[in-house]
Amino acid sequence: EDWKYVAMVLDRLFLWIFTLAVVVGSAGIILQAPTLYDERAPIDVRLSEIAYAAAKPRPPPPPR
Repeated sequence: EDWKYVAMVLDRLFLWIFTLAVVVGSAGIILQAPTLYDERAPIDVRLSEIAYAAAKPRPPPPPR
């Protein structure tokens, strides 16, 4: 019976170690993304005529 308790404790310990490793590893990968710290405008916004037309203010409608 003692070995079952030891196995349960080790299983729980390895579960916490695995969970911590996954969370820290995922956060490390996500935080290393170069676009996360890039302040420049996206190239499709800078070069796209559709995005430029959508960003331009529209003139007021003519009076009726």
